[in-house]
Order: sequence, then structure tokens, then C-alpha cells
Amino acid sequence: MSLSKIVLSSKKQLLILVFIALAINANTLFHQYVLDDVIVMTENKFVLKGIHGIPEILTQSYFKGYEKLANLEFSGGRYRPLALVVFAIEHQFFGTNPFVSHLINVLLFALLVALLFILLNKYIFFNTSSASPLQTIGKGGKLAFLTCLLFAVHPIHSEVIANVKSRDELITFILLIITLICLLKHVNKKNIWLLSSAMFCFFIALLTRESAATFVAVVPLILFFFYNYSIKKSILNSLPFLAIFVGYLLLRFSIVGSIHNPISDITNAPYLYATASEAFATKTYIILKYIGLLFLPHPLSFEYGYNQIPYIEITSLQFILSSLFIIALFVFSIFTLKRKSIFSFSILYFFITISLVANFIADTGTPLSERLLFQPSLAFCIGVSALYFIFEKKFNLISSFILFLILILFSVKTVLRNQAWKDYETLVMTDINAAPNSVRINQFATNIFLLKSNNATTKELRNEYLLKGAFYGERMLTICPKVPDTYMTLGYTYYNLGDYKKAAALWKQGCKYKPTPKDAQEAAEVLSTDLNKFANELYEQGKENEAIDCYKKSIEINNTSVDAWYNLGGAYYSIHDTANAATAWAKVKQLDPGHRFNKDEFINK
Repeated sequence: MSLSKIVLSSKKQLLILVFIALAINANTLFHQYVLDDVIVMTENKFVLKGIHGIPEILTQSYFKGYEKLANLEFSGGRYRPLALVVFAIEHQFFGTNPFVSHLINVLLFALLVALLFILLNKYIFFNTSSASPLQTIGKGGKLAFLTCLLFAVHPIHSEVIANVKSRDELITFILLIITLICLLKHVNKKNIWLLSSAMFCFFIALLTRESAATFVAVVPLILFFFYNYSIKKSILNSLPFLAIFVGYLLLRFSIVGSIHNPISDITNAPYLYATASEAFATKTYIILKYIGLLFLPHPLSFEYGYNQIPYIEITSLQFILSSLFIIALFVFSIFTLKRKSIFSFSILYFFITISLVANFIADTGTPLSERLLFQPSLAFCIGVSALYFIFEKKFNLISSFILFLILILFSVKTVLRNQAWKDYETLVMTDINAAPNSVRINQFATNIFLLKSNNATTKELRNEYLLKGAFYGERMLTICPKVPDTYMTLGYTYYNLGDYKKAAALWKQGCKYKPTPKDAQEAAEVLSTDLNKFANELYEQGKENEAIDCYKKSIEINNTSVDAWYNLGGAYYSIHDTANAATAWAKVKQLDPGHRFNKDEFINK
């Protein structure tokens, strides 16, 4: 059956959309907190204070409340106080409750879909005049419904809904939709209060997430395409929002300043090892990857960092094809600008909303992220919906079948993808198959098995977990041998497996990549001390030869350990190997000329 032949009131369409938005994401309600949820909820010291933490939230950068990142300032800084204020208020009334957090996200998404339908149906797709982008479609109301239906079921939105931290994306888009509704009402009624409300909502959206800034360009785009405004008049009507944006920048600068700290961690600076040409070529190619994920959202992953998407050169086929495709889209949108094609609008909307997060203007800390497609995905939904109504006229049956298939496949994929966000371990072990070359995912997998080994009930199970952790750790080293944390985690894994020499070698290697090699060096020294103590226990049990081997391992790790050399000499002396005892004690004298010897100490223990 053709969608055009289905007659539903706007109210029924709205109820259907809300029901689908709720139903398709209901399986996230019993999920746990995962990934960056610790930053904004479970371990944020300001949020955990509830409403009493709001003053600090308003006057500090985004990461200040999370101890592990409090002193790590990303380039450009982060100032998103409203997002944290919302979490603080939630914590005040509900505490740390993952069910409530996920319920709020699902309800916000349903609200967003409802508001988006109202915006499109009443204020954007209402005009079918000859000057409207809908002139070749003539299905304003149904276009709004199908657009929102595609938006509600698209799997690319799973991360935003299932990851509590991404609530800032939901709130930002909701505020921008309300801003547009108030603005377009003002256009019709010339009411200053409506314009003021629009400006206020835009300002709040900026305080929630910086990506709201692209709205300054979205306003004239909508006025030009759907309200028959000239380009000049469209731009003039966006100036109040430009003024709000400038004011926001001044406020932001007064709070977090202008931060341009170089980041030496490849997991937060994915183009750290790329040349300028490689970075440009790779970023261009990733735009095509973003478009591809909208059409084929599989496989999906929470992480696409180094080196899941390898650097490419400007001479590579990927860059050439990506550039040609992007240029072709721009050329098409410009040539169809005067005709106000719905596809021209969709293309321009996509590039405007993706511009701030495409890493060309400022590095986001990730080469590609599904949550960053949340707003740009609306362009895909509009374009595909418009294509359906165009082809439906001549190819009714096949068009309806393809549309039905897309909706079913997207819905099933969304439900399945939501399930991957059940908890931290499920997410990591699911996505490591989708992004096996990501340093960060392999790092997370190593940590998971290291922690699981601590809770293992048998030695066999413990070693099985440790070997799995070692597999992912070794793969991480193969992908990128310059991540200090890899050496620390993998070293502890081998330490627990009893391969102390391997553990020490990894920790010492990690020292080379630490700005201050204190952690790795201390870990190696602690291991040496532990082995020395263990050797003492063996000696006291009368196992002199085993103790000697253990003292040697301690010395292999830390050749300057006076205690280990001293004890080794004593162990040799106790088995009448005076030559080796003398050698060991000579080393003690070399390291510590004032050391007090007592050869009988070992005999009398």
C-alpha cells in the first residue's frame, strides 16, 4: 500500500511517532552506565553534590568535576554547563540510578521526535507553492511524517539514546527545534516575545553543546528555501542569533579561556602522527564515511579512533573519490539553489551541521563518531523521504516495498544495537569485532579481562582471562607502540601470569613514552621489591635454590636494588657458594659503600 493513500490526522501521526520512538528504545531502560557516563554522572564531584554543585558547574570547564580529566585541557576547552546542571538536578532527586537516567533519555528522544514533526508539519513542509522545494512532491504533511519516522528508527541514533552522557545531544537538538518554532512563528506574527524566546533557547542550546553554533547558518537556509526570503533578507534575519553566538563566545572565553594545549595521547588526538596532507585527506574521506553510515549503518561502533581508520594520502583513490563526490554534491546543491530543490536543502543542511565536528575547524578528539551524526542525519531522512514520494508516482509497488524494507531493517538494527549498550563489557566486546584496529577498544578489552581475572574463582579461569587480556594488549602494541598505558596494563597482565621479566620489560619500555616515567618506573621497582619479599619467604621455608632464582628475577628488574643483592649473597653463602656470595656482596658495596654486613643473619633466621 502506498503511503500517500493512507489518511491519518496530524494528531494520529504524532501519536504513532511517539509510540515508535518509545517502543524501539525501551530495551535500553535496564542498561547500566557505560563509558563517559562516569564523567558526567557517576564520578563527577560537582554533579554528585546535586543542586549544590550547580555554582561550580557554571563557573568551571566541562571536565573539572571529573578528577581523572580535571587537569587535562583539550584544545579549545569544553564549556557545557547546562548538560551537567541537568545531571546534577537528576542526581538531587533520584541519586545514581541508571534506570532513571535511561528513562529520561528515551522520553527526551520521544519528545524530540514529536517536536520535530510539529516543526516540519506546521512550519516548514506546509508550503506547496511553485516557489517551494515541495513543488515536485506536494506531500508536505506526509513528508513530515515519513521524515520523522525514518529519524525515529535510524540505528545511527542508538549511541545518543543508549549512552546517558549523550543527553547533551538530545537537549541541544530539542532546544534548537523549539528555537525554530518560535522564530518561524515570529516570522508569521512579528511578535518580539517569540523572537526573544527563540534567541534565549538558542543561547541555552549553546550552553549545552557547542555544535548548536551551526544553527546560525541553518536559520537563513530555512528562510530562503521555505519562506521565499531573498538570500540577503535570510541572512539579516539570522543576525540576532549571530549576536547571541558572539555573546556566548565571550562568556565561554571568560570561563575556560583560549586553550591550545598540544595533546600527546593518540587516543585523544587521532591525527597526532599524521602529516598535514594525510590529516586533510583522511578528514575528507571521513565525510564520505559519515554519509555511508547514514545509508548503511553497519557495522556500528562507539569508537573509530586510531588506527581503525588509517591515514590516507591526497594521492590515494579514497581521497580522490571522496573529494569528487563531495564536490559533486556541492555543485548539485548550488545549481539547484534557485529552483529551491528539497535535495539542495538537504545537502546544504548536512554540510552545515557536520562542519563543526568534521575536524577541519577544530579537532574534536575523535576522527568519527556516530553521535555527531545526530543532527546531520535529518538531511538523510528528508532526502530519502522526498525520493520515495517522487518515485512513488510511477513505481508505486516497488517504492513502497523498498521503503517498508528500510523501515524494518533500521528498526531491527536499532533494537539489536541498543542491546550492545547493555553494560561496559558487552559494549566493548561487541564493538571490538566492528573496530578491531582501534587502540582504545583493545585497551578497554585488556582492562576488562585483567579485572575479570581478579574475580575468577579458579586458577584456570584466572589464567584464561589473563591470556585473553594479553592477546588484546599485544594487538594494541602492534597497532600503536607509543601508548604508555598499554605497557602499564599489559605489564600487570603478565605480572599476574607470573611472567615477571616480561612485565618489567613492558614497564621499562613504557617509561620511554611517558613525559614523566614515574608510574612505569615505580611499577618495576614495586615488582622487584615483591619478588625480593617472595624470595625471603622461600628462603625461610628452606628452599634456598628457589629463593636464589627469585632474587635473580628481582635483580633483573631492578639492578640497583641493594636489598636484593644483599639477600642473594646471603642465600649463596648459606649453601656454601662463597664465590657467588662474594660477587653479590661486592655489588652491595658498590651500590652502598656504607652498608652494614652480617653474614650470620641468614644462618640465624
